[in-house]
Amino acid sequence: MSLEDLKSKLRRHSKLVGLGGVGLLTAAGFLLYESPQVRRFLSQYVDKKSPELDKRRAEYIYIKYHIYRESMRKLKQKEEDEKKWISVIINPIGKWWKAAKHSVAWRLLNIAQTGSQPERLKAVQQLICMDHLKDWDFRHLAQICDARTAVSLARCNADTRWFMPVHRRGCIKNPKMLLSELHVMLARLRPMPCVDHFFSKYFPEQDPIEDIHEYLTQEQTIVLSTADTDLLKEIISFLHHITKDPEASARLIRDGGLVHLMELRKIFSDDNETLSTLCKVLANMSLVPDAVEHFFSSGWVGALAEWQQCPDLRLQVISAKTMANLDYDDPNQCTYPPNVYPLHPRVRTRRKPKADIVFVHGLLGGVFITWRQRDRKPTELGLYGKNAFYTSETDDVFLVGEQKRVNGSKQKKEQGRPLVSTQAAEAKNGNVNQKTEAIKDPVLKASKKVEEQRLSISDAATMEFVETLRNEAELDSDWEVVHPDVPLNANEECVGKFSVCGSEWRNQDTSEEYTNCWPMEWLPDDYPDSRILGIDYTSAVTEWSANFTKYCPCEKGQGHIDVRASTLLDRISASDVGNDRPIVWIGHSMGGLLTKLILLKSLDSQEPKVQQLAKNTKGIVFLGTPHRGSPIAKWKQHMQMILSPSIEVKEMEENSPKLLEMHRRFMGCLHTLLRHVKVVSVAEGSPTMLTSFKFPLRIVTEESSKIDFGDFYLLKDDHLSLSKPIYRQSFLYQRLLHVIREAIKEKSDPKDQDTQSQVTPTQDAVLMNIVAVLLKGAKGLFESLPRVALKFST
Repeated sequence: MSLEDLKSKLRRHSKLVGLGGVGLLTAAGFLLYESPQVRRFLSQYVDKKSPELDKRRAEYIYIKYHIYRESMRKLKQKEEDEKKWISVIINPIGKWWKAAKHSVAWRLLNIAQTGSQPERLKAVQQLICMDHLKDWDFRHLAQICDARTAVSLARCNADTRWFMPVHRRGCIKNPKMLLSELHVMLARLRPMPCVDHFFSKYFPEQDPIEDIHEYLTQEQTIVLSTADTDLLKEIISFLHHITKDPEASARLIRDGGLVHLMELRKIFSDDNETLSTLCKVLANMSLVPDAVEHFFSSGWVGALAEWQQCPDLRLQVISAKTMANLDYDDPNQCTYPPNVYPLHPRVRTRRKPKADIVFVHGLLGGVFITWRQRDRKPTELGLYGKNAFYTSETDDVFLVGEQKRVNGSKQKKEQGRPLVSTQAAEAKNGNVNQKTEAIKDPVLKASKKVEEQRLSISDAATMEFVETLRNEAELDSDWEVVHPDVPLNANEECVGKFSVCGSEWRNQDTSEEYTNCWPMEWLPDDYPDSRILGIDYTSAVTEWSANFTKYCPCEKGQGHIDVRASTLLDRISASDVGNDRPIVWIGHSMGGLLTKLILLKSLDSQEPKVQQLAKNTKGIVFLGTPHRGSPIAKWKQHMQMILSPSIEVKEMEENSPKLLEMHRRFMGCLHTLLRHVKVVSVAEGSPTMLTSFKFPLRIVTEESSKIDFGDFYLLKDDHLSLSKPIYRQSFLYQRLLHVIREAIKEKSDPKDQDTQSQVTPTQDAVLMNIVAVLLKGAKGLFESLPRVALKFST
């Protein structure tokens, strides 16, 4: 078709062409006007991931010419300097020195992995002292480190850079998917009655998960509902219960349970109480043989090493217990079953401990509840309602404790908690306009020793004079300072000191130091070579608050003192307590009754490892122990229709036949088999104020606390303050130190042997003595032969 024909056709259909052009313009205008709706419609069919990947591509950085020129000039100057004769000599030496320093670390790590046990121990000690390595050095060494060496480094408080970071550190698994996987993992433990009961009551079948992101990154946030938060906490508590069974722990480890626990750690990274329960689960699972490799591959060795150095005392102790169970290379290695927690030492030590000091708390007590320092400014008494390492926000009806040392007002519960990754949370800490903030659990911090300010005095003579005044005692040696908690009364056989010399007195009334666990922070300063253990168990004063049957109905009788003492006896003996070293027991309230029953059961046992508990016991300190029962238990009987007292309270009824029979047996052992034991009994001299009813009550009477053996003291403190010395130079703490000192002195003195072993020696001992005498006589005969030969020859 020619151009003329085309023009002619357009002239014929000019109206149609005009209408088509108007239609196209109208359609284009409509599309531009409705562009947001069109873009939204098309976005449903377009993959969004491709533009996100394009955004993440690296972009060019343009620098100005003068900056580039200056950098090139410096590079050229450096090349010229290296050509000088001084640099030619010095640079190779410097490079060789850097290479030598780095090669030492690699060689030591090789020795720590392949050498003998003494060589491995020395290599680990040398690796810890290396502080010249860079971050990339630590990362490289962590990649070639094995599980055994990593545990050894963690047990020696090594730098946390020695350990590989947690897998997917910046991501958190979706809670819905995590709940589904936890349900599948626990369902494999069926038909265990505990699992069936927990599923029927707390953990129903989870709905199928579809079209959700498996991991949440920094850009994604989700609000975890209160129901999901409570359910996850219940699962952690149930895992703490079920992992006490070694077979269940082994099956959970094989099914990847440690990976799921790591995701729970990320979710509750700001909740120290939940993390403490989670760490207890790990401590139970660490008792499984060959669990070290699983802990190492899942990243838990590095996480536990971080918890060992965190400010919270609960995480410090429980993580140290877990690492001690995993450390098979420790020459002084021993395992710590449930209910036993090492307060000191929490790291490796070269020497074996010289004594075992065991603390047993009472009803509703705990390691960081019963053994706290007393407030110097006490206010109205509150209650620690939960046991062990946790604090409760609710007050019990009967027993009370000191006011909780929590800064700030009581925080309100939120409807939900934001779930973000740890790195994202750290990045958002500085954002003031953040709408939701995570509730942080109060931290039980270690006591900070107040350091004296350094003097900036230029004159040496003046500086020396001022330091002499500082170090000088407040009082002369002519003064005698009476202890602030001096007893109101004592028996005639007591040998305690009630005062201190003025030159040794240190006034701590204005000191700001405070400890949440004085056995953990005070005793190691006085007796660093001793091992300090804290015994923990659950207890309740009412059936409504008892948690024995919460997860397993078969544990209904766990509250009986006889059952509890048998369980604690097995676990304490498994911790190698009293192995060729003396034992000192400190029991508060019901803890003293448990101590008596443990020793009685130890004497009745046929196993040598259990018998050594009673044989090597050298001291017992009873703090407010109701040997003949407590009147508060009988008072509760009048209200049992309303309050339903627990099994523990019923068994501590005043003049209970069971308690009287146990006390009679124990007194008989004190006068026969345990007559070498130093016994100190302390009674309360003031009633305890109850917060619920606002009236004082004597929980344990003086007659019930007193026994006709050893020292007896009546203090002016109430029942709860008997276990809380006000500071180091209090009578209570100094008397305890005296008991420990006597126990260690008796063990170290070779002249003071066990009276029982001297009276009734075994046949093996007699045979060994005869052989020793014969060998000694033969040695003397052979030594005299040369002298006789010389005499005859002359």
